[in-house]
Amino acid sequence: MSAGELSGHFAVSKPTMSAHFSVLQNAGLIEAEKNGRTIVYRLKMSVLEEALLGFAQTVGWDIKAQSGARRAALKSGTRLRPLKQEG
Repeated sequence: MSAGELSGHFAVSKPTMSAHFSVLQNAGLIEAEKNGRTIVYRLKMSVLEEALLGFAQTVGWDIKAQSGARRAALKSGTRLRPLKQEG
């Protein structure tokens, strides 16, 4: 989506959205593609997944043991329960 399209979902201006996207792009979390005068932004899911996995490991969650079942549930649209902490 473009900054203009996304700004309609939040109480911020288009220039503010663009500024936030610039920060996210510099952090490597999103990528931008210019089409004419419009810039389309895409979330880099692999980067987000890696960050979430790192966070989960930091708090002691065993994501790898549960990830296969969770991936299958996500694909099927099944509602997920929060991961349980070990220990």
